[in-house]
Amino acid sequence: LCPKCTDFLQLRALLLVLLALLSASTSPLGKVIKPGFKPESLFKQAYPGCPTQKDSKFPQTVRVNISISNTNQDTKASLDVSSRSLAPWDYRIDEDHNRFPQVIADAKCRHSRCVNPEGELDHSLNSVPIMQEILILRREQKGCQQSYRLEKKIITVGCTCVTPLIQHQA
Repeated sequence: LCPKCTDFLQLRALLLVLLALLSASTSPLGKVIKPGFKPESLFKQAYPGCPTQKDSKFPQTVRVNISISNTNQDTKASLDVSSRSLAPWDYRIDEDHNRFPQVIADAKCRHSRCVNPEGELDHSLNSVPIMQEILILRREQKGCQQSYRLEKKIITVGCTCVTPLIQHQA
């Protein structure tokens, strides 16, 4: 994958571990979860919007170091894959200064069809995007203090070949 994609995957893994650690401290161990279960029922509140004494230990804010280590990975091979693929793609840069990471590489399929090894379009196969949900931090200004809100974002990480869907008309 591209260098920025690797950073996003590392950030995603870090945030997932952080969320797992936070949720583990309030995990309802031994409870059976039934169909139709509503997660908010775990945190019963005396008044709407106010946690009970039992829930008050759950942190509302968390300090997170968002610097990413090991960014010196070889990306030449990953860029080569996007052109060698039978469903080639190009990267588009999505930049947002109120988000971490600020720059996200998003793939776009070059063709709606796949290509054969000779580079000609193969009309028997479709080229489709591969989507991935990532976690981002959205910067919010609250008075003079900045805070970050965790959000999900769907990006395209590459493309693949699939057989077309055929709809028979009656």
